[in-house]
Amino acid sequence: MDPKLKSMLAHLTPVGWLLAFLLNSIKKDALTNFYLRQLLGLYLCFFLSSFIPDYYIIAWGFLFVLWTYSFVGTVKSAEHLIPFIGALFQKWFQKIAQ
Repeated sequence: MDPKLKSMLAHLTPVGWLLAFLLNSIKKDALTNFYLRQLLGLYLCFFLSSFIPDYYIIAWGFLFVLWTYSFVGTVKSAEHLIPFIGALFQKWFQKIAQ
């Protein structure tokens, strides 16, 4: 499967992320590895922000903008770090997708 398609699949839902992770374990590529790490962090942020009473809608809106930025990078087949936190995701989750 094309790295661009695997990266797009990872963006769709957490289940899509899992499928992309499994497909990438068969034939690894750098673009999918990059976006698997970015999206794992972003999905964790979505989950954690749901515990913020009264302000989770604002947090989800901000995270959706970051998700959109990441998706545009995938469509262009370029590695766009998510602003503010993307470098941390790459560092924290470097063992996830190698």
